[in-house]
Amino acid sequence: MPEDYLLVVGAEVALRERSLAGALRAAGGRPVFTVSTNKEAPGLRYFDGSLNAGIADHEAIIAAAEEYAQVSGARPFAVVPTNDFTVTSSALVAEHFGVAHNPLRTVELSRDKLLMKQEFAKAGVPVPRFAGFTSYDQLAELAGDFSFPVVIKPRLMAGSLGVIKVDRPQDLAGAYQQSVDDVISLGGQANSAEDVFQLEEYIDYPYEVSVEVAHLNGERVVLAVTDKQLGPEPHFVELGHVVPSVHSSNDALLKTALQACEVLGIEYGVAHFEARVSTAGDVRVIEVAARTGGDAIMDLVEDVYGVNPYELHVASYTGGSPELAELTPRGVAAMAFLKAPTGTVRRVDRSAPALKATDIKFFSVTVVPGDAVKPLTSWREREGFVRFLWPGRDSSSPVTENLERAREISAQIFEVDQP
Repeated sequence: MPEDYLLVVGAEVALRERSLAGALRAAGGRPVFTVSTNKEAPGLRYFDGSLNAGIADHEAIIAAAEEYAQVSGARPFAVVPTNDFTVTSSALVAEHFGVAHNPLRTVELSRDKLLMKQEFAKAGVPVPRFAGFTSYDQLAELAGDFSFPVVIKPRLMAGSLGVIKVDRPQDLAGAYQQSVDDVISLGGQANSAEDVFQLEEYIDYPYEVSVEVAHLNGERVVLAVTDKQLGPEPHFVELGHVVPSVHSSNDALLKTALQACEVLGIEYGVAHFEARVSTAGDVRVIEVAARTGGDAIMDLVEDVYGVNPYELHVASYTGGSPELAELTPRGVAAMAFLKAPTGTVRRVDRSAPALKATDIKFFSVTVVPGDAVKPLTSWREREGFVRFLWPGRDSSSPVTENLERAREISAQIFEVDQP
């Protein structure tokens, strides 16, 4: 009889490829499946199988899994989310098949930024002032009670999509329309409401970090802290990440991350906590996701600490009890995204000297000649990335070399016809 399989939802999404390695280890030799509607996706051939469905569409995933069960007799023994758009669908699929998942209320709180902030505020978790709205008229009325600058953001999206800083009241209408347009541009791929937004106080702190919190053997454990490097405002696009963070020993930050996961009721997997930090170490929570961090942050954690967070993430759902030794950094790992000038790509030179450096572990260019390059507003307008590894490097000082090197590489490899 065919073996039941581990279903990792969203594992074929770019920059989460190491989730397969972690899943294979945590699966104990049993088959590992994913979900995709694209039969040409290069990563699919590395899985034991895939279900033909949208990653955010739980009904389609269930239907595909039941159809496969009728043919093979095999069913998922665990269902694991890997990004924001799979948290809800994975939990509902897991509930259907009677396997482990975070409580549905926890899933709702981790997806909806307004409900999340309400729970945090009630529990005393430090958050910026906030309010929800569904129309421009509501936004304009709410904004009268806020001091500018403010931030507007979709409640159910991710990857900085539609997140915009607004410096002046007269800029509010344009920013609102841009946020709405950004959400609509997904064409329903997120399978979630497109008309719910949030207004927040702008936190003028110089640092942004993420904390990865693992839920293992009934305990919450901080795996790593990452320095997040953002592009120019009014957008908040992540252009780089560095592990370990210079804030890794900030006890207030670590305690807040653990408290936030407890307030949301997260029981399974690795959670991704994001916050802003002042020069004095004060913390304001941005959001918490009940899934692993994206942008290859998990890969950087693995480079530095020798532990694949995806393995811990999956093991939590499969009932595994991995032993986690004290995590000691072995150096510094970083990544930065490549950005070409606005225009049309004429040529990409992968033989550029800047790409020959031995501290580059991996790089990827995601555009080809003829592609249009747009201004940076979200994760979608990045033209590639490069990963660096510096064994033995001290992590006590801030790192910006990754950003500088990415700019140098971009200047060498991209030839663009500018408008």
